[in-house]
Amino acid sequence: MIPNWIAAPLLLLVFFVPGFAHADPLQRIYNDWQVSCDNINRCSARSSQDSQGLVLQLTREAGPEGRASVSIDFQRNNDEQSTDLPIANRLMLNGKALTFNRREWDVGKKHIASINRVVVSEFVNTIRDGSSIQLGGKLEAQQTTHPGISLNGLKAALLAIDQQQSREGTKTAWASRGNKPITAVPPAPAVPVMPRFSEPHPLSDSEISAITQNTASNIENNDCSLDPSEREVHLFPLTNDKALMTVNCDMGAYNLYVLGYIVSRQAPYKAENLVLTMPFKAGEDDQPPELINADFDEKSGILSTLDKGRGLGDCGVSSRWVFDGKAFTLAAYASEPSCDGYSRSGEWPTLWVSR
Repeated sequence: MIPNWIAAPLLLLVFFVPGFAHADPLQRIYNDWQVSCDNINRCSARSSQDSQGLVLQLTREAGPEGRASVSIDFQRNNDEQSTDLPIANRLMLNGKALTFNRREWDVGKKHIASINRVVVSEFVNTIRDGSSIQLGGKLEAQQTTHPGISLNGLKAALLAIDQQQSREGTKTAWASRGNKPITAVPPAPAVPVMPRFSEPHPLSDSEISAITQNTASNIENNDCSLDPSEREVHLFPLTNDKALMTVNCDMGAYNLYVLGYIVSRQAPYKAENLVLTMPFKAGEDDQPPELINADFDEKSGILSTLDKGRGLGDCGVSSRWVFDGKAFTLAAYASEPSCDGYSRSGEWPTLWVSR
């Protein structure tokens, strides 16, 4: 299943400012906080789920007038008939009650949110130097402590966002505020424009037969756990003279590892290893991304991958690549390193967008 964020129109997620190169994405853990920033410096910071379901998330877009949001959600108990008061009436900062003006906040029983930039900034100022936010009220039978949000690492997370968006020392900064004017904050970087895919002629039965017999049958890879007789081969047209060939290699509980090749559609049917090149460094090494749960759309020329960190689907990496006639170019990338149950819907933090 492809995560929901991949299916959303990318144009709605970004805007274009000519003349500014893309930013290197950032994703890092600061004690109990995770920061994720994409290639146009749209950033998010959220608390970990070691809080019995109480989660705080902050988002901010780049630029002097970058939009911001804050939300607090209680995800542990899904019983909407609970007699407990709404969480807005029960949240405490360092033991003192937090107050929320309902004209400025969207308040539900288990959800509080605001997209008012001033309100978000004031809330950040209120909690920035705190130690924890706790949910008061009666404990459930299985609970021994009140659900809470640790603020350990929040200031470092806010500073990382200030640095990523070049807000340090300006009046708009969340952690490193100064007297520099708002105009000192640079605009968002440019959004990469993806090449158009020209849909080629479909593969004929004779082409499929020839490629399979001359190329797929000759592939040897001792690193594959699947026996050669069990390796399924799939062929997709890329251009009128090239095709994508994928070969199932290893099967896990919820991930299928695939080998990829660019093959010619005419004799002598040469095959080259498909190597995906990242425009930024993802992770600790520079190894090219693996083809995991790979899928190719013949109409759009988009190759999708989905690497689940565990069967629950709350963590992992997903990507989309567009074929430009010669190679695959990254179109979208999302990563959720924290397997803590928060991102079960597959809406993982976005690190790369395009238009």
